[in-house]
Amino acid sequence: MANYTTRPFKDSVEARWQPPKPPWYKANMDGAVFTQQKEAGIGVVIRDHHGEVVAALSKRIKAPLGAVEIEAKAMEEGVRFAWEMGIRDCLFKSDSLTVVNAMQRRTEVPASIVNVINGSLSQLYGFRDVNFSHVGRSGNKVAHTLAQFAKSVQDYYAWVEEVPVCIEGLVVQDVM
Repeated sequence: MANYTTRPFKDSVEARWQPPKPPWYKANMDGAVFTQQKEAGIGVVIRDHHGEVVAALSKRIKAPLGAVEIEAKAMEEGVRFAWEMGIRDCLFKSDSLTVVNAMQRRTEVPASIVNVINGSLSQLYGFRDVNFSHVGRSGNKVAHTLAQFAKSVQDYYAWVEEVPVCIEGLVVQDVM
């Protein structure tokens, strides 16, 4: 199993995305609930130590999930997507403290997401090293935008080594 490192949660106004140190990659993920459509969306962005987008994903979920459930699904999708992109050392960042604590095995996992969390944890065996941490919403704007973009996607859309137009400006702001 991959090595886990954790950081204590600190409530901060942190507004900037921070690049990982090489050879690490950072995967930010977020979920969005589309109440009227009874659907949800997932956004995942994987970036390198230069802040460059390595891969990005917007996925529409055709199910009426709640906030914590879609955040757990976003984590599951982020872990799967990082693996598929060949990433083996990854910092996984989510703005859901419940999901981060569940992935770190710090708290009892809510019954509604226990199977998703266990599935995500079982996907980690091939990684060399992983870290899960909470990020404030202001540090997760790119993933949030991709999750919202999922509303306009039929099933899912992935970008590899290109920056989706919908997040271009946010990515530039992050690295400046």
